[in-house]
Amino acid sequence: MPEGPEVECTRQYLQSLIGKTVKKIQLTELSQKYPKYQNRQSDFDWFKKQRLINIERIGKFLVWRFDGKIILNHLGMSGKWILVKKGNQKLPSHSKALIYFEKYPQYAIFDDIRNFGQFKVFESYEKVMQHDPIRKMGVDGLAKPFPMKEFLVKLNKPNYANREIGAILVDQKLVAGVGNIYKSELLALAKINPTRLVKTLTKKERKELGISISKTLWKAVDCNGSTLSTFQIPTGQEGSAQNWHKVYGKHGEICQNCKTEITRIVQNGRSTFFCSECQK
Repeated sequence: MPEGPEVECTRQYLQSLIGKTVKKIQLTELSQKYPKYQNRQSDFDWFKKQRLINIERIGKFLVWRFDGKIILNHLGMSGKWILVKKGNQKLPSHSKALIYFEKYPQYAIFDDIRNFGQFKVFESYEKVMQHDPIRKMGVDGLAKPFPMKEFLVKLNKPNYANREIGAILVDQKLVAGVGNIYKSELLALAKINPTRLVKTLTKKERKELGISISKTLWKAVDCNGSTLSTFQIPTGQEGSAQNWHKVYGKHGEICQNCKTEITRIVQNGRSTFFCSECQK
């Protein structure tokens, strides 16, 4: 958390900043307690007077594009952007970076409670695309149309054959944007047991899996993502996708379809939730 839908919602709500000229980017005093931000202020001073051209999403990354240099941003486990009007408003307690714009009444705050986020300068867009997590990234789960052919090719790789499908769906080298929440939900939608080995999945099931990835992620986007703890879109509003979760976090509760108790298992150290009756 946040996963692809939450990052996409964040991108959409930051669109009002595109075309604006940066007044300054300021790393907070708190940020200097962490090595990844220490003594990096000069890197961000370059952006003064630079116009923000676009904010793109690549998997779970946000790419802030300027003429020349780029800021690569990952929300980590708890990161979020907040748009606030200028004034004496107290900063959120875990703010790491602030972006002020010329002739614009709002500024943007990157708040990151658990500090797993990233806010890093790259010399060019080409350098960003060569960054290992992006260079090795799989298909975009939020791509329209969903790249089914490419997904099926990647799923058919020998290194996945003897692994459980519930364990590999969070591998960003397979499909970008799927995390622990939507992994459980999309498997429930596809009616596939998370413990199934990939090699046992039929061609029909594999296609249904791809369809379920796209449907689940976009349904979450339409609801401004899932707010299970701290996530909010930049306007401060919480997401509502958690209201339709069928299995995630529902261990011991009753399946809405068949009244079987929802099961929780651990795969690669992470929880997976499913209905053993509906997902065989």
